[in-house]
Amino acid sequence: MTETTVDVDAQDEPTIYTAYEIDFMLNLRPTAQGAVTREQIGLRSAPEEAREFVTAAVTSGLRARGKVERSDDGQWLLGEEGQVIATALTAADRWMGIALAEGDAMRMAFVIKANEAILMLTQDELDSFIVSALPDAEQVPASVGEVVSAFLAEGRERTVSLRRTDGADPSATVPLMFHVEEDGRWKVGHLPLDDQGVLSVSELPRDGVEQAVRSLWQNGVSEAPGA
Repeated sequence: MTETTVDVDAQDEPTIYTAYEIDFMLNLRPTAQGAVTREQIGLRSAPEEAREFVTAAVTSGLRARGKVERSDDGQWLLGEEGQVIATALTAADRWMGIALAEGDAMRMAFVIKANEAILMLTQDELDSFIVSALPDAEQVPASVGEVVSAFLAEGRERTVSLRRTDGADPSATVPLMFHVEEDGRWKVGHLPLDDQGVLSVSELPRDGVEQAVRSLWQNGVSEAPGA
């Protein structure tokens, strides 16, 4: 996936956290928004019988990387970078999942908004994410549109699925889909659903991707560009 964001810690090396490390950070300050974040990005806690060992390994690894420290009273304290990430994840008010699929191969990314803070979590390996930041919400449609267009342009029979969830109603998800047909035509799948619960399909001009993403991200609207 083409990365168009900037690293949270502004260093040359990407900021990478495992799923268990992100789960640990969310558990330090449980919130309703944090629970939605966990669900949106598909985090699962370690099995009960292994939780103690996983937590010990996670905290040991974070401490070795300088991401956490232990206070005098035995509490785990996140470093500055971790505080920024954890605050956004536990105060999120909008989530957008992005799935890039080609055959059986799939990569995921998630855009998470918390007030003015915007994070992107891009799947690095199966159980880890590159965490990066966007300077403001206005840049999300262009950044995501660039990723979608670049992926679709690289081959046929490719699909990008988007879903937006809003903090006002986390139970409701708004879907949008882009696809390249075998003959090279680009299509967009959008609401409303048909009688079989399948998205409506419209032709998609290549310069219409960003507009469709913008409608979804900013307004929670799933529609063909120009509709």
